[in-house]
Amino acid sequence: MKNSINLISDDALVKQYIERGKGLFNDGKIEKAFRNFNKAIFINNKCSEAYFVKAQAHIKIYEVDDAENCMKNYLKLVPDDPKAYWKLIDIHDLTGDFDKCIYYCEKLLENDDKNAMVHLKKGEFLAILNDFKKALDCFDSCLKLSPDFYDALCGKASVLLSLHNKDDALKMYIRAIEVDTTRSVAYFGASEVYMVMENTTNALNFAEKAYEIEPKNQWYKCHYNVLKNMYLGIK
Repeated sequence: MKNSINLISDDALVKQYIERGKGLFNDGKIEKAFRNFNKAIFINNKCSEAYFVKAQAHIKIYEVDDAENCMKNYLKLVPDDPKAYWKLIDIHDLTGDFDKCIYYCEKLLENDDKNAMVHLKKGEFLAILNDFKKALDCFDSCLKLSPDFYDALCGKASVLLSLHNKDDALKMYIRAIEVDTTRSVAYFGASEVYMVMENTTNALNFAEKAYEIEPKNQWYKCHYNVLKNMYLGIK
């Protein structure tokens, strides 16, 4: 009976340290927050929540090595938890280690190969590494699962343009616009394709639409102004 009471008391104390640490972290008291997380782990080094919360805190202050170590400790206690793999993807995305991002995407797909978002993210990381053919396969897998996935349509279009398939790239961007007329990415992408096609008029029209949707985007503003000056020069 005494042991049972101690266990309950320890669990309550661990929870208290975790919650106190979260509050301190939110108040900007970083060192005190981590002291509380560490106390929770010292009392119960099998408490998965303590490692997960501590990892999240490390991520927020860009301490990626410490975050990765905490998340790996968490995975020892909760094997193959998708939340942990997503956090590891976030960690390596911050550091630019996209090969590891792809590795953890593959770990997620081992347990859930019908997850369109994972296929999308893997495709995006492969595209960053200029592995366009494999990226295209990922976007195709994503679109088989979710045919109207805007980000996947735009991702596939961008990869097709990189593979010098401008006609199909344009079709993908137009399809994305049909799916959602309120987002700017496909308009901007279509403008880039029309530039490659040397169709300045259409490139300008789509650039203008992207800029209208997202007027604070400095890259859109620059792109639009360059095209506008080109168009006026042609006229």
